[in-house]
Amino acid sequence: YDKLQGLVENIYNTEYLAKIIPAWNTDFPQEPGMGRMALQRNFFSECVAGNKERTVVIISDAMRYEVGKELFRKMQDDPKCSAKLEVQLSVLPSYTRLGMAALLPHTELTMTDDFKVLVDGLPCDNLSEREAILQKYNADAVCVQFDSIKSLKVAELRSVFTGKQVVYIYHNQIDARGDKPNTEDEVFVACSEAVAEIIDLIRRISTSANTYRFIVTADHGFIYKRDKVAESDKIDGIKSKTAFVNRRFVVASEPISGDGIAIMNMGTILHSTDSKWVSFPISDDVFKVAGGGQNYVHGGSSPQEMLVPVLDIK
Repeated sequence: YDKLQGLVENIYNTEYLAKIIPAWNTDFPQEPGMGRMALQRNFFSECVAGNKERTVVIISDAMRYEVGKELFRKMQDDPKCSAKLEVQLSVLPSYTRLGMAALLPHTELTMTDDFKVLVDGLPCDNLSEREAILQKYNADAVCVQFDSIKSLKVAELRSVFTGKQVVYIYHNQIDARGDKPNTEDEVFVACSEAVAEIIDLIRRISTSANTYRFIVTADHGFIYKRDKVAESDKIDGIKSKTAFVNRRFVVASEPISGDGIAIMNMGTILHSTDSKWVSFPISDDVFKVAGGGQNYVHGGSSPQEMLVPVLDIK
């Protein structure tokens, strides 16, 4: 299948990504581009806050829109289930720390000068920190890891949900595999397994814990290519010691100028007074940085990275 794989990859890169991402980036960085879509930073207030019944929010790391649509199709096949699929525009940079923060309730999102992310001035990097933020808005809320509940017996699972109004479950199948150089080529398998795991989890919770409202979303998506990234697809010369440099974005106090690079003010993205700048490739190119793992990337501005599914399942 080598010839076929090469043909598919070539069409995907040259006929699809090379056209759709620059077209997207002529529109998205302008305020009207952002204003036409539901924004991830409004997720809690628009999707969770007003729900009267217990709501389980499943956040699957790197579940891009197409994977969410696959989950949606399978849930539609269940006669006991009604499902609605919508889309939200993630924050930029489209990476885990900022995306996870945007999904929490907040009045203010902040990226500090040393690039830590704060929600209303509080850190939100781990489970307990996220739970503390969630409980400020709803005392009957809890945060759990998927791995810690996936094997629980019925009574144990029920006890997690008893007396709770909002439950955030963090699931990490796709990003856990894609982000590591030695497993990034397993990303398609990881996507299939993520869909299967989430369906199984929803069925177990609904039958064992008297819970019938689920929202499934993601912190960001991803771009994946099977072929090795060519040197011509790497943007060189990004060497600032005071910048946050990633393959698909650079955050710094000054914007980066150069061919094939677009910029956006952090304050526009976070709806704040932040004066930092995000610089990102207009196409599917990457910034040249040290380290492995180049085929699976996220953080930049592309529909694949920034459009995340929001499934409302009952």
